[in-house]
Amino acid sequence: MALQLETAVTTIEGFTVANAYGRVAVADQQQGTYLDSSVTLYMSEADYLNGAQYLNVVGIPLSTRTPYNRDVDGVDVLDLAHTYMILELGTQGIAATKVL
Repeated sequence: MALQLETAVTTIEGFTVANAYGRVAVADQQQGTYLDSSVTLYMSEADYLNGAQYLNVVGIPLSTRTPYNRDVDGVDVLDLAHTYMILELGTQGIAATKVL
């Protein structure tokens, strides 16, 4: 699972990337009451698969901490993390979708 950005982002070097590809990581912290999620962006899925350097972007959040309740939210924390990152990016005007 990954994120496909639908809004262009700009790297710290000044390059614009139209459809960045994002890999999401999540940690269900020891207390089990919140999830720490982050996304690492690449030019494309092929770049990620080939071990290319990730993008250094400016002005958008690449991590979020979200309350978590296993009984209510379920156990698929990776899927939840993708949803939370989409919502967080959306607060900054960045549209993204889940890619299976």
